[in-house]
Amino acid sequence: MRQYMPIKLRAVNKWIVIAAAFGFSLYALFFVESYLSAFHRMAIGWGLLAIIVLLFQRPLVHENPVWRILFLFLGAFISLRYIIWRTFDTLMYTGFADFIGMTLLYLAEWYAVMIHMMGLLINASPLVHRIIPLAEDASGYPTVDILIPTYTEPEDIVKTTAVACKQIDYPADKLNIYIINDGSTVNRRNNPATSEAAWARHYTLRKIAGRIGVHYLTREQNNHAKAGNINAALAHTNGELVLILDCDHVPTRDILKATVGRFLADPKLFLVQTPHFFINPTPVEKNLSSAGSVPSENDMFFRTMHLGFDSWNSSYFCGSASLLRRTYLEEVGGVSGDTITEDAETSLQLHAKGYNSVYINRPMVCGLQPETFNDYITQRTRWAQGMVQIFILKNPLTIKGLTWPQRLCYFNSCVFWFFGIPRIIYFLAPSAFLMFGLKVYHATMTPILAYAVPHLFSTFFIMDFLYGRSRKPLFSEIYETVQALVLIPAVLGVILHPRKPTFKVTPKGQTNLEESLNPMAVPFLAIIIINSIALSMAVYKWIYFPVYRDVITVTGVWCVYNTFLVIVSMGAFWERKQVRYYHRISASGKVDAFFPRMNYRCTGELKDVSLAGLGFDADLPWEPKPNEEVHLTVRNSDGTVFEFDATIPRAFKRGAKYFLGTLLPLNYETYAKTVGFIYGDSERWIDYWKKTEAPGNAGKLILLFLGLGVKAVFEVLWSMMKGLPLQIWAAAVSFWGAYKGEAPAVEPGDA
Repeated sequence: MRQYMPIKLRAVNKWIVIAAAFGFSLYALFFVESYLSAFHRMAIGWGLLAIIVLLFQRPLVHENPVWRILFLFLGAFISLRYIIWRTFDTLMYTGFADFIGMTLLYLAEWYAVMIHMMGLLINASPLVHRIIPLAEDASGYPTVDILIPTYTEPEDIVKTTAVACKQIDYPADKLNIYIINDGSTVNRRNNPATSEAAWARHYTLRKIAGRIGVHYLTREQNNHAKAGNINAALAHTNGELVLILDCDHVPTRDILKATVGRFLADPKLFLVQTPHFFINPTPVEKNLSSAGSVPSENDMFFRTMHLGFDSWNSSYFCGSASLLRRTYLEEVGGVSGDTITEDAETSLQLHAKGYNSVYINRPMVCGLQPETFNDYITQRTRWAQGMVQIFILKNPLTIKGLTWPQRLCYFNSCVFWFFGIPRIIYFLAPSAFLMFGLKVYHATMTPILAYAVPHLFSTFFIMDFLYGRSRKPLFSEIYETVQALVLIPAVLGVILHPRKPTFKVTPKGQTNLEESLNPMAVPFLAIIIINSIALSMAVYKWIYFPVYRDVITVTGVWCVYNTFLVIVSMGAFWERKQVRYYHRISASGKVDAFFPRMNYRCTGELKDVSLAGLGFDADLPWEPKPNEEVHLTVRNSDGTVFEFDATIPRAFKRGAKYFLGTLLPLNYETYAKTVGFIYGDSERWIDYWKKTEAPGNAGKLILLFLGLGVKAVFEVLWSMMKGLPLQIWAAAVSFWGAYKGEAPAVEPGDA
């Protein structure tokens, strides 16, 4: 397994000057190239790429900060070498239409190179903060308020989080827990359209809070959505620190013991952010999961990018799993509400005041991802619109008080969400030449091989070097492709009306009773058709226009890649069944089992856990009966013993052993104990991270997605034959909803 060592900035400051000098000497080499032959230019490009490939897997590059920075500078040079060549050697005016197409493609490439360069700088020196343990004497511990904001999520989800909060390892007299219910405000209870549901939720959550022993708060109106809900709660609480948890983010017992120490060590610290860990996959990941363990789509952000942000004191509030200092939060008027990404906006203001943040790279909450593709897009649309709002309304490049690295980190997080626009340009650019003769890329094969191809391959290796343990090769392309078409109108809508988007709560805990194709797949069929027509034109032009064979080859290969990528991405729109209310996740450990019917004891291997039950392998001399009773004894990593009386609804032979799926009783007496075992141990989530860290068989995953994509293409064609107008209407409604900042209005299967 690839090892990544923490790199401290102070240890590498003296080497940054050396690395910069080396980098600038490489940049100067480009100008020398203008006096070299085409052969020598190609030798330089491929020679530099060969160095990248040779160093890529070397432990020295991964563990030594100086070599790491030099390696990244080399990758940066290859990309800058390409964009300089594009700027000075390939741009020419051949007509107005050609100029428009050429300019759009050139700007799209500049955007990609800019994002790539910022990623290199941000992740040049990732920082891993250690946990500062608390003293045994608890008298000096700060008081902590835990806020659990909720709107209309299932009450059982809120209950699980509140129960887990009660089990957090922290002095009870210094800890207060609040369910802050925005789904039952006075305004909603008095509104005839929402009154019945709001009153029912009010009584249910208030009863749950009383039974668990936590506080319950609501307010008059739903002003400023989640930010307003938190701020209203701050006015009724007084803890020195505030832990904010989304209502589906169940905390582990050590979350405060692992984070509070940082506030005692740094009086200027305003935030300790921890990762968002999820027990279930997104709809995109769900299709991939059948091919093995797959890192979460969010892992690249929380397991890699945040370490880079942290090295520049730019780790920001992510809305949940976040511990904040009340005095600094109140100094900026509480959680900000000018944008719908209130968390990042709040951090921006506090960083601008000179306060610090820390990221602890240890998963200590377990949450829920959106279950359906529409809910997934709702969430991503909110993130995209909110970050674009920050870019327009709070421009991090001009706000006073930020350091330049902080400006760069926030700027990168904002402009990243424009990725849909260049991606569509990439999909259409080669077809524009092959179908309409638009001259958008003026280059012959030799310089393309000398500049473009080394840039593409070096980018691939550099990205895998930086993010390989949390994102498989090509899967960033898939994740971005499936979001691109929907996010374009959403982002453009924010540019035209920056204050129009409203906060939309992402539905959680949904089920999906049957497989279906989401209507959002329809527009992607158009891209496949366009590129397929373009490929047929490539064959024609290759025969009858031999003078253009170089560019026909390039655009033809480009169309093949586009077609492959879109077909593969369409597999994400094939929504699988989700009938489990409680998700299972792989786990390990020993299970001591006693079977009363046979008076038999054995020790098994724990395989998976969920709030509903445990799955384990055991060596049994007989086949268990349906619903047979079993007494289980299990332990968490800290040695805490849990005992459960369970039943076995299913058992089957797996090799020499039986796999036993058990059900745990979820009554009042056992619920807290079950939550404590399933969710209380952060080592369980770390173990899961390690299992999904290795790249695995990326080729198998790509083939799986390709098969799903082909299936989706035929399903779209069949659906269109049955009801073309309805499919177009479904896609149009989804796009219009994204443009207006609303959740997709058409559910899977409607068409």
